[in-house]
Amino acid sequence: MPRIRTIKPSFWSSRTAALVSRDARLLAIGLISMGDDSGRFLASHSAIVGYVYPNDDDVSAVKLRKWMTELEKAGFVVLYKADGIKYGCVNYKHQRISHPTASSFPAPPADGLFE
Repeated sequence: MPRIRTIKPSFWSSRTAALVSRDARLLAIGLISMGDDSGRFLASHSAIVGYVYPNDDDVSAVKLRKWMTELEKAGFVVLYKADGIKYGCVNYKHQRISHPTASSFPAPPADGLFE
């Protein structure tokens, strides 16, 4: 069962929010919700659009890639591949989980996470 995710008020004045566009900020919030307890998610276009933008017909692969690149450059997400599948991990401490569930997704490279 998915957990309820919350957005810390400090997100809006964070370095990440300051460095990215409004559309990338909306995507960031969607990825927080989409990620598992470890912040990991499938990073394919169809998985993200299906979860974050289910009612929007105008989110092209080009737009999504642009926003994901913004979030990656700002350090909000780490994008990686494992066994040919695209994954991402939210690199933002947005929650404290009292009873975490182990991720079913492979771990991202250790470099750069939660510094």
